[in-house]
Amino acid sequence: MTAYEFELPDPGEGLTEAELVEWHVEEGDDVEEHDVLCEVETDKAVTDVPSPCPGTIEERQAEPGDVVQVGEVFVVIETDSPPSGGEEVEAAEEAAEEADTEQETDTEEEASEEAQADAEEETEPETEASEEESEAEEEAAEEESEETAAEEPDSEETEKSQAEEEAESETKGEESQSPTTSEDRVFAAPRTRAYAREQGVDLSSIDGSGPNGRVVRQDIDARVSGGATGGTTEAGGEASYAIEHPTTEIEPVEIDEDEERAERRDLSGLRARIAENMSRSAAVVPQLTSGFRADATELVDLKERLDAEHDVHITYTPILLKAVVPALKEFPMVNASIDDTTDEIVEKYYYNVGCATHTENGLMVPVIKDIDSKSIVEVARELSDLTEQARERSIDATAMQDGTFTVTNLASFGEHRTFGTPIINYPEVAIMGIGRIREEPVATEDGGVEVRPQIDLSLSYDHRLVDGAKANQFMEYVIDGIEDTDVLLGRL
Repeated sequence: MTAYEFELPDPGEGLTEAELVEWHVEEGDDVEEHDVLCEVETDKAVTDVPSPCPGTIEERQAEPGDVVQVGEVFVVIETDSPPSGGEEVEAAEEAAEEADTEQETDTEEEASEEAQADAEEETEPETEASEEESEAEEEAAEEESEETAAEEPDSEETEKSQAEEEAESETKGEESQSPTTSEDRVFAAPRTRAYAREQGVDLSSIDGSGPNGRVVRQDIDARVSGGATGGTTEAGGEASYAIEHPTTEIEPVEIDEDEERAERRDLSGLRARIAENMSRSAAVVPQLTSGFRADATELVDLKERLDAEHDVHITYTPILLKAVVPALKEFPMVNASIDDTTDEIVEKYYYNVGCATHTENGLMVPVIKDIDSKSIVEVARELSDLTEQARERSIDATAMQDGTFTVTNLASFGEHRTFGTPIINYPEVAIMGIGRIREEPVATEDGGVEVRPQIDLSLSYDHRLVDGAKANQFMEYVIDGIEDTDVLLGRL
């Protein structure tokens, strides 16, 4: 039997850690290959972790709520059939722990000796060159001063070269101590990596102050401000990981000491990702929201006709998702982004429209990729599947990436809301809000009054790239299609 140490597998999408949500096995349980061991939550979704082999659970090395790094052992399985590579594990376990320690020590000493030898080999030619220059200076002592002057800069350059190499050696030594995985990856959450890119900071140059050497946002802020790397620490020596608001001094929230009247819980998982994204969007983007109203008579007729003719349920949302696409093509800046790391406008000639979806865990945004090539019915079917997956937390991370524009339905879960100011899904530059369709009195062209269905719409946009006039023109283009569905269908 082999004690197989199962490491948290790489979930892909650049993720480097996951929070253990729930164990499905106890120590001593027998499992078969592919049996679910536990559930883990990443920034994107909750996923099952299957057993890589049959065997018996010997030890669980993490508890629900723990954050486990990719490549970190979190469970040990006694097995006769370890997965590929298990033979190496078994062979390693047959060696005594002391022998392992000695081997590691020997390896480190050999590496140190090799590094020292390499350094000596690099220094020897320089030393010989310096000695030759010294001899040449002695032989030429009685010659013209110009020749001597020509020798001295060479010596200075040699010393400068040695100093640079020593500095480079020290830098490499520091970098080698940076927290990395077995594949030389820095430990950092995806949102931390994104923040580092925004700030132009190389994560590999930072010594992380988080758990297990993880790089946290405070380390990046410290590097940007020119201070020492590492997060702020409290009296107990543990790092503080509160969300940073660089323009505001944040005080701790005071609560009643009675545990029955208040409690504290970690801001983690999906809710932490939402908080990070919303804070970044509000901090980086100067956002302006404009409100609009459209006659929804023909929109209602189109929806009811499509819903009656097809087996998939057609709501207003897929129709409006399609209605924005011709406008995005007509006004490409609304489909663009600003790369804040390079101060460049990024124009996108593809159309991936996201739809903000409420779930029990928080807001998620499934994306309909290449929506311009799909019919309203196809969009309705795909949107139904994606929203169901989002609510079940089984959605693939790739289904929520690469959006170019977002639509959010403000009419859900209530009848009395009249307006909203959606927050831009950064790095997109605009988001459209859909209000409830209401029967409202409307003035007619002949001076009379008629009750007709009206729909309220809003557009939040990045004022750095989209001006108010352009936003108005964009929405007028969308509304033209809503109020005259022949125009809309002719554009699709």
